Amino acid sequence: MALSITVNTKETGVFVLDLKGEIDSSTYEKLDAALKPLLVPSTKAIVFDLNKVTYISSMGLSVIYRTKEELEKNKGTLLMTNFSPQVKKIFEMVKMIPGYLFASMEAADAYLDKFLSQVQKEDGAQ
Repeated sequence: MALSITVNTKETGVFVLDLKGEIDSSTYEKLDAALKPLLVPSTKAIVFDLNKVTYISSMGLSVIYRTKEELEKNKGTLLMTNFSPQVKKIFEMVKMIPGYLFASMEAADAYLDKFLSQVQKEDGAQ
């Protein structure tokens, strides 16, 4: 199955990726290419909405992990929300990104508001 990616700007430096399909060895490069222009120092957060993702392989997990690492280098964060049960189980099994998984976009937004407020305080103190 193909992977469909829609990138929405939530606010300056915050992007939501609506993903649909499978993230596997034949589609991970498409996700990687969509993320590349977003992984800049001014990006504070990327949210993956996984509501319509039906499968994720180790190659997909690798892209997500690299994205998380790149964002954290620049004091940004990665959030993921709206999992199908099978995709949630994969993340729980690999214990790759605990603390960044949210049941809904509302829960992710609440965390994001706190995170961005903290970033603004830190930027103002410097």
